[in-house]
Amino acid sequence: MDPKYADKKIADMSEEELVLLGFLGEGVAPGIQDLVRAAKANPRDLGSITCFMADCLKRVYQAEQNAAKLPAAPAPPTSPTLSDTETLWSGLGSNSEALAVVAPDMVSKYEMHFYYHGIGDLQLMWRSDLQTNPFPKPVPGARFYKIPTKTAHGVFGTPLNAVWDNVAPLIIASLKVNGLQYSAVTTARFSSVEDGKGPTLGPVVVWIALRPGTAKPRDVCDATPTILQILSKFNITDVVVEWYEGLVVRLGGPPLMRVVKNINARFGLNTPFNTGLGIPIARQSDDAHGTLTLLFKEVKTSSGEPSNRVLALTSKHVASVATTTDYELDEANPQHILVCGERRFGLAITEIEKAAANGFRDVVGLHTEVEELEKAVGTDEEDVWALDRKRNALKEKNEDHAGLSELFDEVKRQWKDSNGRRLGVVDWAPKIDVTVDERKYTRDIATFAVDEKKLINFERNSVDLGNQYTARELEDLFWPLDAVRQGRKIPTSLQLPIRSIVPRRRVLNPDTMDKNGNPLYIVGKYGNATKLTLGRYSGMEGYICQEFGLESREVVVYNLSKTSGDFSDQGDSGSLIFTGDGSGLAMLHSGMPRGMHNHVTFGTPMWWVIKQVCLKYRFAEFCGIAYTFEK
Repeated sequence: MDPKYADKKIADMSEEELVLLGFLGEGVAPGIQDLVRAAKANPRDLGSITCFMADCLKRVYQAEQNAAKLPAAPAPPTSPTLSDTETLWSGLGSNSEALAVVAPDMVSKYEMHFYYHGIGDLQLMWRSDLQTNPFPKPVPGARFYKIPTKTAHGVFGTPLNAVWDNVAPLIIASLKVNGLQYSAVTTARFSSVEDGKGPTLGPVVVWIALRPGTAKPRDVCDATPTILQILSKFNITDVVVEWYEGLVVRLGGPPLMRVVKNINARFGLNTPFNTGLGIPIARQSDDAHGTLTLLFKEVKTSSGEPSNRVLALTSKHVASVATTTDYELDEANPQHILVCGERRFGLAITEIEKAAANGFRDVVGLHTEVEELEKAVGTDEEDVWALDRKRNALKEKNEDHAGLSELFDEVKRQWKDSNGRRLGVVDWAPKIDVTVDERKYTRDIATFAVDEKKLINFERNSVDLGNQYTARELEDLFWPLDAVRQGRKIPTSLQLPIRSIVPRRRVLNPDTMDKNGNPLYIVGKYGNATKLTLGRYSGMEGYICQEFGLESREVVVYNLSKTSGDFSDQGDSGSLIFTGDGSGLAMLHSGMPRGMHNHVTFGTPMWWVIKQVCLKYRFAEFCGIAYTFEK
């Protein structure tokens, strides 16, 4: 969908526009059409429904349909495969005005949308060779047409190169005189592949991006002759001027988002991008996934010099490809760690789309209920209380819509580029070792220095428990016995601060009981792969033998129940295993998958992990987390 339609209200759209966007008309699922028509017909209750929400519903439906289909037979060579762009063209092709210039535009909608096809989601505003170099277009009513595909190239060895440093300031000055707010003035040459022919390389282009929404097509058309005159004064006569809208965004990446309250529409959906523990991470080199354990401050270097660095803890096998060798920061060849690998980023987008699609369906359903209750007003069936509750629920759902749209836009705009998702650089990653001391715990740890710009919203180590459970439900799961649970609470905000590390004494002797009075330790973890899960701490350490004969002792956690799902899966390595009262128990590193499930999870005691970190970073401060190394 064209991004400019995202925030437009369905109620404000014409029938033709809704057909063009694929929300109505032939081939659109009846259920989608019913919801869109309901939003169109009821602006009072459904006026907040936007094209973004309808597009999410359409995407979710298409994904479900595709998943349900059996693999299709290969298409014959003569059958074209329709891309998203060609699908949009099929809609424009049915519009008689698509190939014509309609005021206030200065180019046809067809050319506006497809002139930069292959380069990005750009829309042409105007170009100086519009009359002398017509853009290829299909015959009206044509069933199939291959849209030309462009590629942008650099400009080298032309007359403009020699004078560009003098020309560019004059062009910028002319833009300011004409009241035009530019984002970028660059040069390019575009190669084009048309109907299988080419590529052919076009002329040099002075490519001007204006701040979105600050100028009309007529404004840039009127400003073009001045720019051509400037070029002519320098004997540059074979250059084209092209205009589009765009905004420059720094590619260093945005800060991690603030953890939001559980009444916010973003709650549970921005978890991959906020400062709560359990941040999904990945090696940029090969997209191997894992989870961030916690953050700590270096305070001072090993030599005693003050340090402002904040470091993150995770597993060695998450941070490094080579697990049998030690690694220290190599500034000439740094190992970057990302917030979300490509798979997790794609999942985050899908989750937001599903939330928007479900919100669309929910609000239409609530509207129907309100209508039925309103019809009963003044009759024996009148229910004022129910009507008031349903109206309030409808109001709250409508308020959520804008938040989901903003979150989707923010994630797509600021986090899509993997370089923008760089969270930090690996600082220390010793080899995986089970012989560090006589205890034979697994040292599978690594640290990476976090980009300070990412931590603007960081306050302390806390776990964002997400939206899978309410606080009351989690209390009942962590502490089944009411008598034991007295005074113990899960924060209603579902943000659980990590206040301490479980000491070795308490690891061996849990102080919680089940309903039968038996010692019990229910623990949780929030991981990249399985999000929030609960499990049962085994009470005694396990002894395991890994490949190559490596034998070690581990904290053991079993799945909570048959119906609870697995406590962990691949991608959860590095997750902090914690208690309901906010104490860190262990650092997750492995399991024992069999078939489709993993019945047991292994981790290194967190008090021992902290000890190893402190041996490397002598002045480390764990942001308010209390710990002890008692025997």
